[in-house]
Amino acid sequence: MISNNNLDAVIKAMPYIQRIVPIDCMIAVSDREKYVGYLSGKEIKLPGDPTGQPLPEGDGTVQAMRMGKTIDVVIPKEVFGIAFQACTTPVFDDEGEIIGSIGTAIGVSNRETLNYMAERVASASQQTTASAEELSTSAERLAIQQKRLQDEGKEVIEQLNKSGDILQLINTVAVRSNILGLNASIEAARAGEHGRGFSVVADEVRKMAGDSADSVTQVRQILGTIDRQLKEMIAQIDEITEIGEEQVAATEEISAAMQELSSTAEEVQRAAKLVIG
Repeated sequence: MISNNNLDAVIKAMPYIQRIVPIDCMIAVSDREKYVGYLSGKEIKLPGDPTGQPLPEGDGTVQAMRMGKTIDVVIPKEVFGIAFQACTTPVFDDEGEIIGSIGTAIGVSNRETLNYMAERVASASQQTTASAEELSTSAERLAIQQKRLQDEGKEVIEQLNKSGDILQLINTVAVRSNILGLNASIEAARAGEHGRGFSVVADEVRKMAGDSADSVTQVRQILGTIDRQLKEMIAQIDEITEIGEEQVAATEEISAAMQELSSTAEEVQRAAKLVIG
């Protein structure tokens, strides 16, 4: 307990108390009627030294001594010229009587700035999280469309392969038709005058067989070009799909990081309230 006639020990302890407080603060000590000690902070300070001045009615110091317990209040600017958050606790003597008080004060602007910054971080992180989630959803939809296009491209190549088989069949028929036409021409020549009409038919068959063979060659060349282009397109789609998958993974990581940042911002807000009221 502190002696009734000696608040000097409390006054001497003010610099040590100020050092262990984690933020800039000022400290004041009072007896039952007036301030008897004052230590300003680096930034938070009164316009003048209140030592010797009477305690303002309604001040947290007066309330703490009247109620016999620690009081945490915001002192408006009208009282001392600056607004601050004050935490005041009564000081007792050996008989348990209240002989004065000691209080610390910090600027409310620090609390407002910290809360404002925490709210800005929380808001920005929430917006970024929403954007990252939207981007992730779009990337997933893009990956699905790319996979579908990839499958359709492979199906077209399979159909081209079947077309090649059909062309091979047509080419075989054309070759055989040409042979048959040639044999018919030979037989028509042997028949002489009686085989002249048959010879004309045989020539037409051979001509049609030649045209068919030429068409097959052209179509095969076209299909070959299409096949090469499709394979190149599928290769590009594969690469785009891989990039899309990486994008999905990256956006998921960003979303997770921003959610963690948002949680951290909320923790900062709670800590601000705990530290500075």
